[in-house]
Amino acid sequence: MSDTEQHLNDNPEYKYWAFISYSHHDEEWAKWLHKSLETYSVPRSLVGRQTSKNGALPRRVFPVFRDRDELPGAADLGGKIKNALFQSRSLIVICSPQSAVSKWVNEEIRTYKAMGRGDRVLCLVVDGEPNAGEKADDGLHECFPEAVRFQVNARGEISSERAEPIAADAREGKDGRDNAKIKLLSGVLDVGYDELRQREKRRKFQRRARTAAVSVGLVLLTILGYLLLADAGLGVPGRDSVQTFLDRHDVSVVRHAHRYREIYAEATPARRTLVDALKKGRNPDGWISTNLKGSDSRYEVWSQSQSLCGIFKSPELSNDEVRTFLVGLDLPFTAGMTIENEGVKYGWVSHNGDVDTIAEPALWTAAALAAALARPGLLTAEERQRFEQHLDYTQEVLKTYRPLDSGGWNMFAKQKDPSVHNPYTTTLALLALLETRRAGLPWEGSTARRDQLLKATAQWLINKFDDQENPPGWHGVGESENQIFDGLTLQIYAELLRAEAEAGIAIPQNILEAIPRHLIRCTDRDLDFPIASGEFSAPLIDHTGRPSVGKESIGFLWYPWAIDAAVWWLQRAEKQGVPPEERVRVRRALGHLVVDLGPDAVNKARNDWTFIVAELLYSFSDVRPEQKLQ
Repeated sequence: MSDTEQHLNDNPEYKYWAFISYSHHDEEWAKWLHKSLETYSVPRSLVGRQTSKNGALPRRVFPVFRDRDELPGAADLGGKIKNALFQSRSLIVICSPQSAVSKWVNEEIRTYKAMGRGDRVLCLVVDGEPNAGEKADDGLHECFPEAVRFQVNARGEISSERAEPIAADAREGKDGRDNAKIKLLSGVLDVGYDELRQREKRRKFQRRARTAAVSVGLVLLTILGYLLLADAGLGVPGRDSVQTFLDRHDVSVVRHAHRYREIYAEATPARRTLVDALKKGRNPDGWISTNLKGSDSRYEVWSQSQSLCGIFKSPELSNDEVRTFLVGLDLPFTAGMTIENEGVKYGWVSHNGDVDTIAEPALWTAAALAAALARPGLLTAEERQRFEQHLDYTQEVLKTYRPLDSGGWNMFAKQKDPSVHNPYTTTLALLALLETRRAGLPWEGSTARRDQLLKATAQWLINKFDDQENPPGWHGVGESENQIFDGLTLQIYAELLRAEAEAGIAIPQNILEAIPRHLIRCTDRDLDFPIASGEFSAPLIDHTGRPSVGKESIGFLWYPWAIDAAVWWLQRAEKQGVPPEERVRVRRALGHLVVDLGPDAVNKARNDWTFIVAELLYSFSDVRPEQKLQ
């Protein structure tokens, strides 16, 4: 025995779990087997198990020796191959007709068996037939090399004694690739085949279950991602249907809709802040300055009555707090404040220093008086009598601005063309009539007359609605007759909805359809959204009998009236059973206006013009706790 052969028989330190012996004709099979063995993960329950041949089982069958140099013309196996064989726990022979006649495959098997490891030779049949015997065609049908078929002694001599090789058959109809791999691993690891196969089955099942779970998770994530994109308003297919579904169930993530309790919770301190701002702008006589942001204190009936109307409507204020403002209701009726001539009551000028009177101060004064008279327990009998007299006087003034019985109201008295009614003035007239009705008070001595005027005023506004514009709404008159005013439109929506709820005024379908669309668009607005202004003028005969041209500029605030319109629309929708998705969308707009924008709007308003605070307070006061909205 040579020194090399003696060395090979020594107890080795194994480096490789297996040595793959193959004909280069079968190289693809060798590559597959090499990768399959080295990437195989031993079942966790087997890792560390002690075996007689291998000791503790590892996590991986790694490494496996495959790379074999070509040996044409060589006398015997090289030292590299012999060392690899010596350091391998098992020898796997890829058996085919080509490997059966390969000199070097046979030599590798003979050398390995000569080390006394014949029981560690494993066969993988990929082609041909095991033990087919000699054929006329040089044995190409036989797949076992000679050293596989027969025993080999310690000197490397092949005997005539038949061997019983351990074989896995990867051919179709036999074990197949997967089972053949498990058989080989069973032999390499010295683990029972059935045990390994059952564990592999369980692992495959678990792997498929994990894969299915991951697939389901990915599908769900894809669906969720799609829903989020659609919810966010991106142009994915079916976006509108998705948003409708989410809104119907009130489960939008991206387009959050605040609950009404959140909206009311934000409106409550907002009203208190606005009232405090008006208190701060009040002088010792009870006048509230027209400008809350500076030291320039001017006082006008218009902003005074507007502010008082909001204060008297505010639900948080106690009657004791409200009483401190009652003196302000008397101020417009003190000597020298009203204008009369030849028995005609003109009321009040629009601003200090103006000559011509307009209807707006009188309309807000009527609304403020009605709001005070509507509060239970606020007034003494003497105060109630006095304020009712003030209201009678104001209603007499307002006859001057309603020269025709057409339902429309004029901004200026004694207009040369009395048929040129003003939509803004008519809107404020509807507001004053509604406040009077809520207080249960007459107009011109009769509740029937009040209700007749209310119906005619609402109908005039309804008739002026232009649904051909985009967006639809109400025009101005004169210089502004071609312009749709956003803020005015929102205010009219609010007043008409209230008139329907409190006085049974029927709103046409085209207006009912336009209201939620307009309100929903407010969801995308911020406080920088522009405020439109209208310029109004009309030739007239002033209270001195001289020809004049009345002029007034109105800034139509959209923000407070969008709040008011949304509140009234939601009340109506709740009663009428409007589809839930539409209610959620309008509530989303209301929540955006009150909860998201409200703090900044209130903080900005309290140091601004008084009419802004007054209109905000008026609208916030309609956000009341008794509403049973979602």
